[in-house]
Amino acid sequence: MPSPPNPPSFLVPWLEEYPAQAGPLLTAVYDLTLSVGWIDTRITSLGGWVVLVGHKRKEDPLRAVLPLPIHTTSLRPSSLRAIFNALSAMSLADDLPEPFKPLAPTIDELRETLKPKLGESISTSAVDGDKADNHTHQEEEREAEEQQQRSHSQSQVRSSSTPDLDRETIYTAIVTPDSTVVYYKLSKGIKKPADIPDE
Repeated sequence: MPSPPNPPSFLVPWLEEYPAQAGPLLTAVYDLTLSVGWIDTRITSLGGWVVLVGHKRKEDPLRAVLPLPIHTTSLRPSSLRAIFNALSAMSLADDLPEPFKPLAPTIDELRETLKPKLGESISTSAVDGDKADNHTHQEEEREAEEQQQRSHSQSQVRSSSTPDLDRETIYTAIVTPDSTVVYYKLSKGIKKPADIPDE
């Protein structure tokens, strides 16, 4: 039986410091970043617990996720109060670490990487005198350049704006023995259903 792959190096100190959360943390990192598609994901400590902070879309606020094993008995109301207090006191500029590098390229990055290679294979197989194919290839190149300019200008706008942080909600990532991750939303205080936005 092959040995399991080593975790990413940036995770190792967190896995060693929080052994009770090590398995759920590793599983939640993989689930959120690879399956759900979280970006700007960070790892930090809140109230004596390790949490993930990130979001799926740039326009969404940053959210805190607390990875837990399924049969944990150590998360008590006092722990939740400490986590919410630390989240409320957190400064985005000073307390929040930089996002870790993505574990895999995004679909858009893969498209951009593969587009020139696909374009080269199309252009080399095209007949020299076929103007329609040449025109289509020129249009694709122009669209690719425009898309790259748009994404560059959008990234400049996004980098200048600081993301918001949802300080009223913590998500728990409960990890089962078969590596299924179930997310629960915990709100600070009592919330009416009308006060909770759909996500």
